[in-house]
Amino acid sequence: MPPVAPPADLPRILFIEQLAQLIGKTETTIRTCATNTKYAHLIPRPFKLPHSRRLCWYECDVLQWIESTRPAEPPPPRRPRGRPTKAEQLSRARWAQNTAAQASAKGGEQ
Repeated sequence: MPPVAPPADLPRILFIEQLAQLIGKTETTIRTCATNTKYAHLIPRPFKLPHSRRLCWYECDVLQWIESTRPAEPPPPRRPRGRPTKAEQLSRARWAQNTAAQASAKGGEQ
């Protein structure tokens, strides 16, 4: 009997090895997150195939989870505490002068 190929309409199943590569976490971390409810929100929800102990994920669910957890935009850079250094103050002043000069040059050309 020839091997039966899975139909194309069935979702692709990922195992822990593929999930680790896809989301950039170690297999141990994924197992910990899957078995401990405290960390369950850190990975997509797994399932187990009948008569199996292996953790599985549907590829479409994982991709949806990645999209839903991706930040919309990176957070703004944090400013260091305290007064800016003299070099930072001078660079900001030069930048302000250059932008003002460029704006006046563009305004004079029109």
